[in-house]
Amino acid sequence: MGNIMVRAIGFISIIALGYFLKIKGALKKEDAKVLSTIVMNVTLPCALLSSVSAIKLGSSIFIPLALGLFMNLVMDSIGYWESRNKGMIAKTVGLVQISGYNIGTFTLPFVQAFFPASYLVPVILFDTSNALMVLGGNFTIAANLNRNKEAMTIGDIIRNLFGSVPFAVYILAFTLAAIGIQIPSSVLSITSIAGNANPFMAMFMLGIMIDFKLERQDIFDLFRLLALRIFVSGFAALVFYFVLPAPLIVRQMLVICVFSPISVVAPVYAMRLGSKSSQPANLNSLSILTNLIIMTILVLIFAS
Repeated sequence: MGNIMVRAIGFISIIALGYFLKIKGALKKEDAKVLSTIVMNVTLPCALLSSVSAIKLGSSIFIPLALGLFMNLVMDSIGYWESRNKGMIAKTVGLVQISGYNIGTFTLPFVQAFFPASYLVPVILFDTSNALMVLGGNFTIAANLNRNKEAMTIGDIIRNLFGSVPFAVYILAFTLAAIGIQIPSSVLSITSIAGNANPFMAMFMLGIMIDFKLERQDIFDLFRLLALRIFVSGFAALVFYFVLPAPLIVRQMLVICVFSPISVVAPVYAMRLGSKSSQPANLNSLSILTNLIIMTILVLIFAS
């Protein structure tokens, strides 16, 4: 428990550091774009190589894989619906800012700290399809909805998906794992240097992007969106735990997965869709604080 709390406090401190340097004038909000470029094209792809190389495929993969994809689509739909009266850009930003799960940075450390290694399997499998959506799928859906009803072609979809370096790296690494080819340890030892920097870079970027100078309506909107995500996650968790025809271990881990914080790349994609608001970053930071509390409670219940 102590290691988890230290890690959580560390992430929050990094966010606070980025915000502090911004308000002191050492950094500007525009600098977040430079950091997002580094995260999306260097540190995140390197981190993905290590995580995907650990995947072992088998016959039990289908339920967690399907649910990782399904929950992203559910959150996409709810985010789009919630912003339905705010214009096309706001609707597409609403779609990406509420969707996706930050499994690797938060959920895996929780599970590793409290459960046997076998419990990691459903978490990694859930994150496999989740990553496909987080790293390109959700953005592709939003980008094509933002085409003012122009026809969407297969070429557009492929271009948007593989235009994301993390998505392309994930597909490559997953394909190698599927056919039994291991990434050489010499390569992983090099990429792990940048990959280990990814949590710091991502949290620091969030700190620069957030803005606490909010109107009362902005605060209300922020907590409404967070409450909406938590409500949907809670409903899904109840269905997974009490209805899903799967072993107890799988059901418990899936419950923890759906309460993971929002993907840290969501604010990056919101910017790419034209967002000038700090809401996606503020929502992401608030999600980290809230979901860490919920996940800690769940882990203590399941591990007892």
